[in-house]
Amino acid sequence: MKTLGEELISSDTVAIIELVKNAYDAGARNVLIKFDDDLRAGGGCIKVIDNGSGMGLDVIRGAWMEPATPTKKQNKKSLDGTRRVLGEKGVGRFAASRLAVSLELISRQQGSPLESYAIFDWTQFDDEELYLDEIKIRTLQRDAIEISSNNDVVSKGFFESASGTHGTILKMIGLRNSWEEMSFLALQRGLSRLVSPFSKVDGFDIKISAPAPFQKFSKSIEPPQTVKYPHYTVSGTISETGLVDLKYIVHAGGDPVRVLGKIVPVGDDGRWEFLDSNIESDESNFRSPACGALDVELRIWDRDDLGNIVQMIKSSISNVRKDLDAFAGVNIYRDGFRVLPYGEPNNDWLRLDLRRVQNPTLRISNNQIFGYVQIAADRNPELKDQSNREGLRENQAYYDLREIMIAILSRMEVYRRQYKRKDDTQKKKEEGGRPGLFDLIDFDDIKTHLSQKHPDDKAALDMVDKVEKDYVRRIEEIKLVVARYHGLATLGQLIDGLLHQGRHPLAKIVGYARLGLNSVTRLKEEGGDSPFVSKLVERFSNILGQGGVLDGVFRRIEPFGGRRRGKPAQLYLEQLIRDAHDILAEEFQRLNVVFSSPDSETLVSIDPAEFQEIIVNLFQNSLYWLKLVDGDNRIVAVTVKRNSDGAVEIIVADSGPGVPSNIRELIFEPYFTTKSDGVGLGLSIVGDIVTDYYGGNLELMDSNPLGGAAFRITLKRRV
Repeated sequence: MKTLGEELISSDTVAIIELVKNAYDAGARNVLIKFDDDLRAGGGCIKVIDNGSGMGLDVIRGAWMEPATPTKKQNKKSLDGTRRVLGEKGVGRFAASRLAVSLELISRQQGSPLESYAIFDWTQFDDEELYLDEIKIRTLQRDAIEISSNNDVVSKGFFESASGTHGTILKMIGLRNSWEEMSFLALQRGLSRLVSPFSKVDGFDIKISAPAPFQKFSKSIEPPQTVKYPHYTVSGTISETGLVDLKYIVHAGGDPVRVLGKIVPVGDDGRWEFLDSNIESDESNFRSPACGALDVELRIWDRDDLGNIVQMIKSSISNVRKDLDAFAGVNIYRDGFRVLPYGEPNNDWLRLDLRRVQNPTLRISNNQIFGYVQIAADRNPELKDQSNREGLRENQAYYDLREIMIAILSRMEVYRRQYKRKDDTQKKKEEGGRPGLFDLIDFDDIKTHLSQKHPDDKAALDMVDKVEKDYVRRIEEIKLVVARYHGLATLGQLIDGLLHQGRHPLAKIVGYARLGLNSVTRLKEEGGDSPFVSKLVERFSNILGQGGVLDGVFRRIEPFGGRRRGKPAQLYLEQLIRDAHDILAEEFQRLNVVFSSPDSETLVSIDPAEFQEIIVNLFQNSLYWLKLVDGDNRIVAVTVKRNSDGAVEIIVADSGPGVPSNIRELIFEPYFTTKSDGVGLGLSIVGDIVTDYYGGNLELMDSNPLGGAAFRITLKRRV
């Protein structure tokens, strides 16, 4: 017993996970893991509470107390018939002895007015002189005291269902190990990856209830937000006969690539390769994968370019990297639940880091990937657990699984390399061989040629002179535009100064306000409640709220600062559009303008300041002209799509009066404007950015369902 409980279960986290799996097998919809206040070794209590089908005394004395019973092998479905059970070896329950020195078990079956009670003193098993039949275990049935609607340990109705009141409580008393913050972090991470984040297990919620000072861990377990925003993904299936249906996506690179065909073994070294569907395979050397059918999803990041995650979850780059470090790896899930230890920190079971040593520019390392392989007990019978239920037996099925995963990942590395090479080539073209911005074209050679070969053609010489003068005039106009850009750069420097000098005192104000709020809240809780104290709580809360508003303003104007910009970051266009709307949110609200933006997520390499300058200019134009139409019909709508050639198309449309046909060709010229107080540079600046930096186009569309103006921006480079 001691060996089963304390030595086969490697950690407290694994022990709790095994007990949660048992709750799942019992048909539970909710599991609560509740910690008492005393978490020191030798004291305290951990409760694992579920609302599963429960057990009677006969089940406790028979199946539950006997290891290695065939109950779950014979009955592979939960009692309600909705789940394939996870356990078969009958050792998971003994994880309780890994956690504490004694166990109280209370369980109530469906339809029973009584609850069963048993107490286990694991210290009895420390006496090597005792036989198993000499171990004393007290069991009894009693009126339902704890598994009832009156239990104040859990939420009201926790044990209730259409079939009555039922469930199980495991009280593990006298902890073998102290619990600290790292223990809770490990438990939270283990539970958050226990249920696959890619395929939700319906109706199964896990919650932790922790005491102070660990209350931040008191929450329902959810997958990490960080993993929702990859740069590359692979998803699809391998059938039991080796048929492949996979989709590869470079999220900043255009349309997905669908790979159909067959995966076949190559040579005698265990490698597998893809064979296109239009190529006949050598059937004499072909065999089906011993591992069986697989469902696969891999999410991959370039760790030096994580701006898209920072943008979406509003976190720091260091926190994002910590999340990826904690959750990186390829997990294996059986019937929706995780098989340990695959995907644990430092568990590089695919040996990705070793592969990368040979070719670091091409290969993907273990800390760049988060993914899963989904298997099932029924369809993958050769992928068997080791006796301690931690890991799979290393047989032919396991080796096939590993090598097929490497083959899948290798194809992704090729697509990733192609994208990066294309991106690097484009950047080199953009950076090399450009003349000076204001260098004049030399027309002397043309004039000399005309004078020598066609001395009598005065019209041609006059035309060249006119073109030269027109060119010089346009250069002077460009210089004026650039001078205005210099003014904007100066404004950017002022914004940088404002941010630098403003954020430090703001941080102090918020910090002192938070300390003040904590102090008066504590005073109020200790009996010092009075109108004066309540007023202080309200005022400190208001200071914190206004500090958050000011921080939001700083964040929104930061992209317009004058700091030197690095390489374009991978960001989501739709979020940048919403950020631009936030900058003008008060104006939208004041004018009662309805704003519509897409829910899609288009990942591009782009400079956020450049793009926000484009969108803000177009929004400002729309807001200006929308003042002229009915206040009940003011709309600005934005759509985004990626074209088949990889270019990105953004349409900004409004329900304003539109652009008169007689000036449609003039609105993009510098300094042309019909606004009484306008400068006439907005659309010119937008057009220059779109054309010069992104090789694209800015155009006024001929029609618009909203009735007003619609501008189409096409970005072809750097996206």
